[in-house]
Amino acid sequence: MERLVHDEELLKSLRQTGPLPTGIGIQLDERVIEYPWVMSKLLSYTEECRFLDAGSTMDHAFLMEHPLVKRHKWTVLTLAPEPECFAELGISYVYDDLRAMPFKDDCFDAVFCVSVVEHVGMNNAGYTADKSYRQERPRDYLSAIDEIKRVLRRNGWLFLTMPFGRYENHGWFQQFDSATLSELIAQFRPGKDERVFFRSTPQGWQQCREDDCKSLGYWLDGKTDSSTNGKARRPAPPASATGLACVALQK
Repeated sequence: MERLVHDEELLKSLRQTGPLPTGIGIQLDERVIEYPWVMSKLLSYTEECRFLDAGSTMDHAFLMEHPLVKRHKWTVLTLAPEPECFAELGISYVYDDLRAMPFKDDCFDAVFCVSVVEHVGMNNAGYTADKSYRQERPRDYLSAIDEIKRVLRRNGWLFLTMPFGRYENHGWFQQFDSATLSELIAQFRPGKDERVFFRSTPQGWQQCREDDCKSLGYWLDGKTDSSTNGKARRPAPPASATGLACVALQK
C-alpha cells in the first residue's frame, strides 16, 4: 500500500481517470484504490490548504508523512481516540459526530471522506464505547452530507468514496447502489460532479462503468462474491468491497 501512494504513474492514471495498470491490488481490499485516489486529488493543491479527514480513515503514518499530505493543515474528525496519533506533525484531532460537526461555516478547502459515509447512522459499536452510537438510521448519511457542505468553503471539494454495487445493509454499514448514491449527490447539490467506478477482478482492480457494479456484493468473512454468480470463492480479506465509487463534488 505504501508503495502505491508513491507510484507516480498510478496517481497520474487516477487523476486522469485513465485505465489502471494490470495487477493493481490483486486480492487486496478497496484501500488499494482509495488511498492513491486521494493522493491523485492532492496533486492539484500546491499551496497550503486546510483539509478535513472526516472519519479518520487517513490517520496512518504512511499517509500522514506523505509529502502531498504534509504540506497542508489537517483536522481529523472521528468518534473516539484511536491508537495512532500524529499531533507532532501538526494534525488536529476532534472527537465528535459527522452529523453535527463543531466547526464554523466555510472553514475547509476540501473534505476527504474515505469509506465513512456508509457507517453514518449505523451500529458504530466497533468504533466507540458510547452505546448511543448503536443506531439503525441508514438515511442519516444525508445529514452528514449537509454538514460537510456547510463547513466547505465556496468552490471547495468533497472527495468521497464508498463500497458500491447492489444495495446491502449489514447493520454496521451499508453498501451504496445507484439510487442511494444519486440521492446523496442530489442532497449536496454540487456545482461540479465527478464520478469514477472500480471493481475487483482476478487481474486486480480496474476502472469500470457504473452499470458494471450493479450486481456486486460486499465480501464478508469468506462469503461468496456475487460477481462469481455463486460458483466460486476467492482468497480475500475478512471484509472488503468488490465495487467502489469515488466521487468528487464541488460546492
